[in-house]
Amino acid sequence: MANHAREDVEAQVARETAERRLWDPGATLLVAVSGGADSLCLLGALLDLREKQHPLAPGAIVVATLDHGLRGKTGAEDSAWVATLARELGLRCVNDAVDTRTFARKRQLSLEDAGRRLRYRFLRQAAHEAGASRICLAHTLNDQAETVLLRLLRGAGLGGLAGMRPLRGNLARPLLGVTRAQTEAYCSARGWEPRKDETNSDERYLRNRVRLRLLPALADYNPQINASLARLASAVADDEQILEQICDDAWSGVAAHDAVGSVSLALAQLAERPRSIRRRLIMRAARALTTTAEACDAESVASPLEGRHVALIERLALLGETGSSLSLPGGLRAERTYTSLRLTVAASAPAAETGATYEHEKRMWTLTAPGSVEAAELGWRVRAVISDLPPGLEDADLPPWPDLPPLVHVGTAAALPRGEWRAYVDADFATGPLRVRGWRSGDRFRPLGMAHSRKLQDVFTDAKIPRALRHRLPIVFTGEGASERIIWVAGLRASDEFKLTSATSRILVLQAEPLELLDDSRGNAASNSDEESQPR
Repeated sequence: MANHAREDVEAQVARETAERRLWDPGATLLVAVSGGADSLCLLGALLDLREKQHPLAPGAIVVATLDHGLRGKTGAEDSAWVATLARELGLRCVNDAVDTRTFARKRQLSLEDAGRRLRYRFLRQAAHEAGASRICLAHTLNDQAETVLLRLLRGAGLGGLAGMRPLRGNLARPLLGVTRAQTEAYCSARGWEPRKDETNSDERYLRNRVRLRLLPALADYNPQINASLARLASAVADDEQILEQICDDAWSGVAAHDAVGSVSLALAQLAERPRSIRRRLIMRAARALTTTAEACDAESVASPLEGRHVALIERLALLGETGSSLSLPGGLRAERTYTSLRLTVAASAPAAETGATYEHEKRMWTLTAPGSVEAAELGWRVRAVISDLPPGLEDADLPPWPDLPPLVHVGTAAALPRGEWRAYVDADFATGPLRVRGWRSGDRFRPLGMAHSRKLQDVFTDAKIPRALRHRLPIVFTGEGASERIIWVAGLRASDEFKLTSATSRILVLQAEPLELLDDSRGNAASNSDEESQPR
């Protein structure tokens, strides 16, 4: 019986990995392990893939464990226990400890939200240092059901009900089809005794109350409630993908960044869209104002708007009088003009207008090709590789480029589905050490396709890049002092000086990735703060 429990889980993980193509063959995986049954089950199943030489068997497996500092000696012991297990299995282990309470107090966050942010920050840093292309998380079918219910209770839209995705960015969840009972049986079959986290039974946490009270009550009406909610999430996720693509296509024709901290949606074009797309466009405009600068500052946050706020904004757009307005959470304000719905956000004056300087203007980072550098003050990681292959065939040397919307809001670049997050330049022209820094007053370069150099400030203005974001975009350059030459402004354009030609023999491929991934918050209000409140 025990062997069946193990074989069933391992077969299920192998099938999920293949069907979803969660990673490439031989990929280095970072596995988040708390010592609980779920994470131990994940680790064992990944080891089995390698032992059986599955076609998508991982290469190196690196264990990562974090002591959140919430359980005193017990938390430290659990972290040490995981490190010992990893050593016995012949695996490298990365561990760390953080002070979640202090972090929560300083950021005015709940303990759950603070722990989640610190955990993902640790995992991303560990993955970067280990060269891992995927971070594997042990969320199960039960976790998915809890997440869907939590988001339903908090008023999330369709995107929230899609739950957690098997693959989002570099986060992989191979256990979403496995139940908690199965992970416990798997550990028993392996002879592993999972660590117990007493905070998982602390009913001060909403997720625990949902798991311990609400789901058992619902099981009286449907004994398969967990599976039903997980199926709902999967079905909604498929529909959500299509709706987001429709919203992507509609965005450039409806929205414009017409001033600092302002997005306008054309009323006529907005009214033509179906209600679902209208509301998504409104939500996207709100996120563009409230998350752009913060995400680049290594802090991904959800929109402050709930469904009821979006409904009020929609009503203002369709039925309101010219000049009428709404004050909204997060410093947002919606105003109906004669031709548009204008959303603005209260913000401090940009440094260029106040005479202040950004601390990170003084920083520079050296970038080696092949290699990567983290410009933490800017909130980005920049990668560089040298390729002899035509553009588009270098994916084996780089992780997938970020699934982010374009920053440019006018011209051809505004229609690009991913924006300028990967650039191709002639490696033989980009001589000398490569460096990364932020925008400085007086910067000039010749954008690709242009005959003359321009002030970068003017290029930003023409492209309607929000002022708060301009100082956060990484700039790759070569040379020093007066001989500096800008190669690429991430999110905007490469320099014409370094463009590819028929004579190009080696290509320098540059890629920018936000340090704080946008994870599962895309398209949802109140949907990303509850995920994995306590590690398993």
